[in-house]
Amino acid sequence: MSLEKARISFVRYLLICLLISILASCASISEQVLDRPADWEARLQQHQQIEDWTIKARLGVQSETDGGSFDVFWQQVADAYEIRLIAPMGQGAVLINGDNSGVAISLADGQTQYSNDADELFASMTGLSLPVNGLQDWLRGMPIQGEAVQNISWNEHGQLYKFEQRGWRVEMGRYKAVADYELPHAFYLEREDQPELGVRLLVREWQPAN
Repeated sequence: MSLEKARISFVRYLLICLLISILASCASISEQVLDRPADWEARLQQHQQIEDWTIKARLGVQSETDGGSFDVFWQQVADAYEIRLIAPMGQGAVLINGDNSGVAISLADGQTQYSNDADELFASMTGLSLPVNGLQDWLRGMPIQGEAVQNISWNEHGQLYKFEQRGWRVEMGRYKAVADYELPHAFYLEREDQPELGVRLLVREWQPAN
């Protein structure tokens, strides 16, 4: 092997080691706890008090044949919400306005549709599956209120870690202090009936208004 090839191989090795180190530092290090924390009900009641908020995040959706990434701007006031999904490089945008009575979704081409089911409408218009309704509670670090939940677990700090609900497997982490709350900033979602589908949501800014 020539000196030049040896140098290139060594540099490549260092870059691989650096990449592995970065990935390891980003990986979840939470320890899964199956026993419900003694203060879990108190945590739920505290997080239910977050009724108004603004979130800036990065969303990635990948299916077997399609995928995309978006900047997310979410404003919630009681049960009313406005969500803007903006694709990079001017590739388009989606505007979602809704409340408990229904939802309207508008695309960049001016097409607007209305429905009582935000998840179904979003999938039909964009071709991407996204649990719009469920995210309202999941973003606050709790399961959807009043609905069945399976295989729930917490991390070593008593914060919600993994669970299954509405056909989604949800993992949340990177909890950070926001005002008087500890809120998740990383979400990983999968579906058992669509193993090729993956959803990643990384919150950049979490601002409760109350």
